[in-house]
Order: sequence, then C-alpha cells, then structure tokens
Amino acid sequence: MVSVKQPLPKMHSEKMKKNKISKPKKTPLIPKKKIIPLPQQTKIQQRIVDIKKSENEPKLVEKKVKFVMPSKYISDKLAEQCLQALDKLSAATKNKNTLFNEETQIFAEIKCIKIQNTRGNIKIVLPHSTAASTGEVCLIVPDLKKGKKPDHEPTIDHWEEILKKANVTAVKTILPMRQLRVEYDQFELKRRLMTQHDFLMVDTRVLNHVSHVLGKMFFKKHNMLIPVRINGKGDIKKDIDIGLRSVMLRMNEGHTSTIVVGHTGMPQNELKENVMSLVNSLREKYPGGEANIRSLSLKLPLSLSIPLYVTLRSSNSVNPPRLVHKKPKHFSEVEDELSTIPGSRVRVAPDGTVHVIKSKDGNESNNSGEESEKDNMTESEAEEE
Repeated sequence: MVSVKQPLPKMHSEKMKKNKISKPKKTPLIPKKKIIPLPQQTKIQQRIVDIKKSENEPKLVEKKVKFVMPSKYISDKLAEQCLQALDKLSAATKNKNTLFNEETQIFAEIKCIKIQNTRGNIKIVLPHSTAASTGEVCLIVPDLKKGKKPDHEPTIDHWEEILKKANVTAVKTILPMRQLRVEYDQFELKRRLMTQHDFLMVDTRVLNHVSHVLGKMFFKKHNMLIPVRINGKGDIKKDIDIGLRSVMLRMNEGHTSTIVVGHTGMPQNELKENVMSLVNSLREKYPGGEANIRSLSLKLPLSLSIPLYVTLRSSNSVNPPRLVHKKPKHFSEVEDELSTIPGSRVRVAPDGTVHVIKSKDGNESNNSGEESEKDNMTESEAEEE
C-alpha cells in the first residue's frame, strides 16, 4: 500500500513556527584593550633599540691626550717673556723709601703631582752665580791642628794665603772649625752668623760636623751650607766658582718647593740661561722625573708667581717618586744579634738609623750569624778546616 502524507492542520503549523529556535544575533566586535608595558619593560626595549642603533653607526675612536713635558714646552722666548713680566712686577712693588737699590732674589717655584718618600736636598749647578755683588760669602774650613786649645788664627792665615795665590776674591771671611764651636755656641750668635752672610760654603771634610753644630735653622734658608771640595792638589778657584753657582733644592713633605735662580741685579740673558739649565736638570734629578711636575713658575720673595708651565696630567699616570740618597764610598752597616728581643738581629747605619730584623724562628738568626762568621774567615783558615 502506498502511504500518502496528509497535510497537517493549519493550527499545528503556526505553533511550530512560533516554537522555532531563533538564531543568535551577531554582537558587534569590541576592540581589544592595549596592554601597557611596565616601566621596566619599556627601559629594556629602549635599551635594545639603542644597542641596535649603536651597532649600525660607525664607532668613534677617542683621542688620547698627550701631555707635553716642561723641557719641551718651556722655550727661550717663553722664559724671556716671563722674566720681563717679573721685572715689571718688581718695579711696581719696589719700595720707594729705600736708599740703595737692593738686589732681591728670584725663586723658581715647583709643585709636584705626588710627594716623594723622604726629605732631602738636591744639588744643582747653574751656569751663572746667584750671589749678589754686595753679598757676604763665608768659607768654613777644617783646622790645621785638632783640639780645643790650639789657636785658630794660624789656620785663617794659611787659607788666606792659599786663596790669594789662587786669585779668589769672592770669599770675604774664613771660619775655622774650632772658631765655629767656641764663638758661635749660642742660638743668637748662630742666627747673627746666618743673617750676616748670603753664602755659607763648607768644606766636604767637615760638612757633617758643621751641620750638627749649627742646627736646623741653616737648612731653612736658601743657599746655605753648600758643600765645596777644597784640596791643595786641585784648582781652588774652580771649586769655589762651582760652589757659588750651585744651589740647593730642598724637598719638603709638601707639594711645593722653591729654589734660587738669581737676583734682580743680574742681566736678563744670564737669568734666562739659569732658568733653562734648571729645567733641563730637573728632568734627571727631580724625584719622579719631569712627569711628576704639576707647575713651574717664577716669583720674588713677596710677590705673585708668574707661571712658566702648568699641566692637568692625572696622578694615576705617575709612579710614586723616590728620593735616593747617595752613599759615601766607606759607607758600611753593622749587624749583630739583639739580646733584648730573642731570635732577632739589629742593623745600625753610620748616620744613626737602626733597623730591627725579626725572624720567625731563633734558628734562622743563628744560621745567619754562622754564615757571616764563615764569610769573615780568611782563606788560610778555610784551607786548614
């Protein structure tokens, strides 16, 4: 049989239309919120961008600054200009009430970058004498006969004859060692001796004794206690001339040190030669070399300094300077055991400095003593053993 679909009733069809599932309506798209990065993330991103830019850009090479040394920078023309300015400054600050034209000293002021390890003096010989024409020069000589009782007049006559034969006219007074000890034993007399003389030259044979007798005040003044080698065999006039041309650079604990270059009565050419020779000698004798010089200037005793050389060199580029003292030929240290501290030795130098050498074990000091004894043995004793 064939089934025939019958049409649904009208009411049923309307209910079905009502009950149909309605399709969901399309909602409009909501724009996504921008995620704001944290401040740390922005810094990192910016850093990455900067690095990429720097890699692409050409690299710039930093130029190293080369500092010029004083010996190459200071020329004859610069020294002449500085001396002319100093001459005008001295004329402006000159006292009008003075009766005579006094010859004032001219100093070179040196400032260092790093301070040396110890105090000391550096002797520099200039081409021209720094002594004034009206200055008093004193020469301290050794006695002919040792002792307190012998008279010092024969020694004065002896050295006066020697100086006359050598045609030496710069030395005005001769002071024997005995006269110095007897007549200048008080502080006021020593001070008078210092003020009366502009130059005080000492024979090298009695230099240590004179420095102990006179004391510290003579080391504070410039051009005092200048050592001179005076022998009967050598040329006395030449030795005294070298003494008059020599100046002492006193290295103190501070950054600044001064040295005499000349006086206002000297010709300008001689002053210029003294300045240039000083600059050349500082290259070899100054502690740390000329690389350790911060500034170099010229000045009068109570005036402003006129700069010759100034540098901004870093202190890291300079090695710590050391002032080396020359030892005499017969310089020898004495070493022995120290009874107060067991297992240690003491070393004494001729200048009085004492060094205590401590050892970890007592055996080390004994061994060192035995080795020193063997070294002192003669060859004959060693052969017998």
